[in-house]
Amino acid sequence: MEKQKLTILQADNTMDKFYHALVMATEARTLGWDVNVFVTSQAVVLLAKGEKGSKARSKLSIGGLARFFVQRQMKKLGITNIDTLLKRAMDVGVQFFVDEAGLRIAKVSKEDLMENVKLSGGISFLLSAKESDVVVTL
Repeated sequence: MEKQKLTILQADNTMDKFYHALVMATEARTLGWDVNVFVTSQAVVLLAKGEKGSKARSKLSIGGLARFFVQRQMKKLGITNIDTLLKRAMDVGVQFFVDEAGLRIAKVSKEDLMENVKLSGGISFLLSAKESDVVVTL
């Protein structure tokens, strides 16, 4: 049987969509699939390292008390937080790509990106999507 492939296009920087992209990516890897996640536009900040990235991931379009409530509920329910899930996805071999235009829009430099995050463009995404069994856009 030929190896399955999932390509995810993450263009939105909201918590629920990024979280679900990470869940799908790690679960597909558990099934032995190859997984590529392409992150575009302002969502590229989600793959920044250090304080810039963790601060962006902790906010993810949820303001003040709502963010505090959601984080508390996730912890109370034993739901993995985004930083842990992102690390897990990288550890199991999910490939992450960002586009250069997105970096400029989000004011993030190539040096700000986490290790193993690669630069790509539309052609890379299209080729990955063409070869994939499943393509998801979030």
